[in-house]
Amino acid sequence: MIRYIGAAAALKVFSISPQTKWAYRQFGNLLGQRIRMEHGLAKWRMPDAKELVEIIERHHAIRSGDKLLEIGTGWVHWEATIIRLFYDVEITLFDTWDNRQLAAYKRYFRLFEEVMDKELGLDAVRSDRAHTLLQVIAKANSFDEIYSGFGFRYVIDPNGTLKQFEDEAFSLVFSCAVFEHLNRASLPEFIRDIRRILKPGGSTIHGIDLGDHLTYYDARVSFKNYLRYSDKVWRRFFENDVQYFNRVQRPEWLELFRKAGLELVEEIPSSIDINLIKVDKSYENLETSDLQCAGLRLIHKRSDQAGEMLERA
Repeated sequence: MIRYIGAAAALKVFSISPQTKWAYRQFGNLLGQRIRMEHGLAKWRMPDAKELVEIIERHHAIRSGDKLLEIGTGWVHWEATIIRLFYDVEITLFDTWDNRQLAAYKRYFRLFEEVMDKELGLDAVRSDRAHTLLQVIAKANSFDEIYSGFGFRYVIDPNGTLKQFEDEAFSLVFSCAVFEHLNRASLPEFIRDIRRILKPGGSTIHGIDLGDHLTYYDARVSFKNYLRYSDKVWRRFFENDVQYFNRVQRPEWLELFRKAGLELVEEIPSSIDINLIKVDKSYENLETSDLQCAGLRLIHKRSDQAGEMLERA
């Protein structure tokens, strides 16, 4: 627990001013790239890639020529690149600040290529296509060269809103481990904007991490340790701006998407045991299964019928 509390205190300090936040981002990016270069692909990445492709196939979420949007594209554009390797689409990569890591990106996809055929069980046509595109990454000296070869567009907006995008601009909107970092108060409008920019019948695929991110600094602490604390205690001692996460739980996520007029077509949850946690009274109204929910992958479609019903309500 000492590391947990120490991490919370350090992140509070980094959140004091624009200057300390800038320093945190610069330091974090340098350290993060070094760690990614040393450790390579995390164990979850290949199963994640396989599941993502299977979801797309299962729900017929992509057609050739579609325009896609990735929210929070991050250091190595993992999901966007996986999708582009197997589908002929245009992808807009959206983020709030530039934290790209070219060396880590190239290393990740070099390692990916080594195990891709075996892990994903690709047929000859898909394999050849993916290997050809991966050579674009291998030979590139800049992200711009990769974007040119892949049909990517990189967009930064420090405000973090989707207002710049036109109505019905995208056939698929997707993200991974992003929504838990959005300000809780902004979520209803943000998700409504996703529906607005989605084509009728279009899909969304969002992976949401419901874990306590401070536990990444202390593995001995329960992955949902934050359930112990009231909002008042959490804001005073643990919440910070540089690694903010909103503590929104499964039922609220499902309701946010429903109210935005998006129809749930599949939910893929993961769970953990929280028997050792004394849950704060603010969470006592939740079912045990919801308290134990550690992560979600939610697949929605834009249902105009559902949207019309909500507008009339």
